[in-house]
Amino acid sequence: MKKDMTVLKAIIEADYKRHVKKFDQISDTKELILFGDSMMAYFPIKAFDLEDQVLNMGIPGDTTVGLLNRVDQVIRMHPKYVIINIGLNDFVLTQLSYDESLNNILEIRHQILEKCPNTKVYVTSLTPINQKDFEDQTYLLNRDKEDAVKLNKLLKRRIDHKYFIDIYDDLLDEQGDLRLDYTRDGIHLNQKGYQVYLKMINNILK
Repeated sequence: MKKDMTVLKAIIEADYKRHVKKFDQISDTKELILFGDSMMAYFPIKAFDLEDQVLNMGIPGDTTVGLLNRVDQVIRMHPKYVIINIGLNDFVLTQLSYDESLNNILEIRHQILEKCPNTKVYVTSLTPINQKDFEDQTYLLNRDKEDAVKLNKLLKRRIDHKYFIDIYDDLLDEQGDLRLDYTRDGIHLNQKGYQVYLKMINNILK
């Protein structure tokens, strides 16, 4: 199990550097920027016909530390809207406490608002996972579904309700896990699951 996580971290790190370099070279912004980890990175912009309006700056495996380190990539774009979805990987790739993850997210949002006063910055809740149907998935090693619940409560308490988008319950099955028909591996969403994100994005862009 430890070896699996070591290999996974190495893959994530190599892919991460490639994404950061690519985003550093972007010069044309869009109306809305998606900023976060794989939950944002895998959002199917093309399939939902949002290529002209949405710029995806999500990176698989990102953490609140990583997002804070690259927040200037968003700031220099001065978009009209930003949606942040980050935190799930903090529980397995960092040693951060819930409060430390929360403070990083608040700081990311603060920095964007401070330097882009005309930008509206939304934060989504973390998403649920499904371990019961995907027991052998490396992505689910060392994860606890209660982690997302706890950090979501802190986010909901600290972020103005107009800018906190709670999608957690919309993705749940009757047992309190990520719906099987919404996921491909117990943590990442499939296109049907991303319909929940699409509704969120359309509500912001309308």
